[in-house]
Amino acid sequence: MIPLDHLDPAELFAMVSWTIAPRPIAWVTSVSPAGDHNLAPFSFFTIASTDPLILMIAIEPREDGSVKDTLGNVLSTRQFVVHIAELDRLPEVARSGDPSPPDFDELADLALPTSAATVVRPPVIDGCAAVFECELLTTHRPGLETLVFGRVVAARVAEHLISGCGRIDVAALRPLGRIGNVFTASTLLERPDRPVGTAC
Repeated sequence: MIPLDHLDPAELFAMVSWTIAPRPIAWVTSVSPAGDHNLAPFSFFTIASTDPLILMIAIEPREDGSVKDTLGNVLSTRQFVVHIAELDRLPEVARSGDPSPPDFDELADLALPTSAATVVRPPVIDGCAAVFECELLTTHRPGLETLVFGRVVAARVAEHLISGCGRIDVAALRPLGRIGNVFTASTLLERPDRPVGTAC
């Protein structure tokens, strides 16, 4: 094994990001207090609790150290929506991650169809694999990134992902992921005791 402890933080992350993988992507909509929409992808994302269902997103600052729009909006309005995008949304997900001014509306720029959320204020992007409406529970900043913990107050999944027995058809799901600085397809491997697609 080759030690990495001598690397500076940037070099260490460059190495680690290719090994802690694939990382799921949270495609997040938020709204400013003035009503401006924002959309951005985050690959530091996971389930933090199952009961209650809590999602966690780690949001780094801008290069100049200022707060990104998503974090600013979430801190102000205490609401956001996490979307799970599939492979067909790769161009939009990638574009929404480009740097932009605070008043830039990624939803309008990408002409994404949206619907009203059922509980929270930020809009829902139509056609995603899953949608999780969240209310801010707490934040924590142990290092460079701010960890945002959101309690899921409404959740739904695309109809094409539901099998005949009412569970997720795992063979039908094609979520985007991230390995290093590259987008990837999250694929499923055969299990010895259960072929892919038999979720019932």
